[in-house]
Amino acid sequence: MLSLQGTGFLLAALCERLGLCLSPEERRTLVEQAPPDATSFTDAVFAAESLGRAASHRAKYQDALALAERAFADHSR
Repeated sequence: MLSLQGTGFLLAALCERLGLCLSPEERRTLVEQAPPDATSFTDAVFAAESLGRAASHRAKYQDALALAERAFADHSR
């Protein structure tokens, strides 16, 4: 699981790089109840954005998942 700071940095990166900018309430929920792994985290962000895993969002999902995997890997070191 990411730290509060790690979660904040990941949410900021997802917003800046991919336009996945959550509302303050959604951010707070994810920070307080951070998913335990990169896939769950990415799924939660996409659910908050009402995007899902539709084929039209596949590339953005893969990019978001790559950022999340990197953040989780860096945190575990």
